[in-house]
Amino acid sequence: MQKIFHKTNMLDKRAQEKFFLSEEILMENAARGMADFIKSHAKKDADILFVCGSGNNGADGFAAARMLFGAFKVSVLCVYEPKSPLAKLQFSRLKSLGAKVVKSLPKSADIYVDCILGSGQKGSIDADLTKLLANLNTKSGIKIACDIPTAIYLQTSFRADFTLCMGALKAVLFEDFAKDFTGEIICCDLGLDRSRFEDKTDMFLLEKSDLVLPIRERKNANKGDFGHLTVVSGEKAGASVLAGLTALSFGAGLVSLLVKEKLFEFNPSLMQAFSMPPKATAIIAGMGLGAQKIEFSWFENIPFLIDADLCYDKKITKLNTSKCVVTPHPKEFVSLLEIFGFGTQSVDAIQQNRFFWAREFSRKFKGVLVLKGANTIIAQDGILYVCPFGSQALAKGGSGDVLAGVIGALLAQGHTPLDAAANGVLAHALAALKFQNNNYALTPEGLIEELKWL
Repeated sequence: MQKIFHKTNMLDKRAQEKFFLSEEILMENAARGMADFIKSHAKKDADILFVCGSGNNGADGFAAARMLFGAFKVSVLCVYEPKSPLAKLQFSRLKSLGAKVVKSLPKSADIYVDCILGSGQKGSIDADLTKLLANLNTKSGIKIACDIPTAIYLQTSFRADFTLCMGALKAVLFEDFAKDFTGEIICCDLGLDRSRFEDKTDMFLLEKSDLVLPIRERKNANKGDFGHLTVVSGEKAGASVLAGLTALSFGAGLVSLLVKEKLFEFNPSLMQAFSMPPKATAIIAGMGLGAQKIEFSWFENIPFLIDADLCYDKKITKLNTSKCVVTPHPKEFVSLLEIFGFGTQSVDAIQQNRFFWAREFSRKFKGVLVLKGANTIIAQDGILYVCPFGSQALAKGGSGDVLAGVIGALLAQGHTPLDAAANGVLAHALAALKFQNNNYALTPEGLIEELKWL
């Protein structure tokens, strides 16, 4: 698990004041990290173009270009004239070596390095920069962004293969809208180990190594040792069947579908119940529910998950949510925000500020929020965990039912709501990444199979 920060300028300031590392020393270390990374990806005599702006992001580029000059064919395109003191200084140092400064984008290069705007960027960009970014995005060389891809908030953003984050991971890189532009995100240190450079935060990045599977260690065991999950079946019963089969595949000892009437097209691995099983250890509801009514008393004494149609039911405000996981997609989350008193929001507004709304909602909800998306957010009491492994393969009806089944299985087996949510989201995303056919072909059934092989 890695730390994520909304802003890192206070970390730079702390390094200067506490560890006596000047701004220039921090910049030299940032440039060295960038130069070392580029060396590891550059062939002999590679053409490397640094596209630099007027501020300290440009200065980082000038410094890295200086470090690579001589070993590679390095050139620099100044989008704007250097203005910050360090940009002017680093540009002078680079020019003193005789580095090539070009006035327009060359036809080709092996590596393109975006050092135009950096972390201070906001608002719109001018037409010339928009055109330049569009041209850069058509190039076939390796594309590297320094700290943050330029125009990350816009669809005209630089599309990086790698983003080299300086000092610490920045939250904006893990927004859903950034997913198509960042490429692989790598953190370069600034002359301090990250454990010393970083400070406290309320946001964390989940890693593959954080996944804990429900492996059965004890040999003297029976099905009752691994929980009994109840899945509420609604108007679209297929959703509950998918969730139930997933739960069985992810370790639940027993799974019952709670039905109004007997299902005839039915998998025999699942049990059918017409009332709440007295020994149920967790319950999940909402997927495929439709207009079917449920008894909210079911949720009083055991852990539970609510999804889909239940995200529109105002009665959920009366539940004790301390043992609850709620798993909305953005449109369902808009409904939850209104139900819990946050007013009317739009999906677009939520998607532009997912971390803020997830944090605020989780403080009032008290249970665990799983806000689904390209980078799914798990939140509880204002603490956020981000899963960066989501893929377009999961954009398929039924994927959410599988996720509910994974989390429900862990709840039934005794995991806390937070552990069940974090491990469930990780397992769900990593199973999709293991799928080796075309990414449009993943079905819920295929996803369940991949979960078995994690």
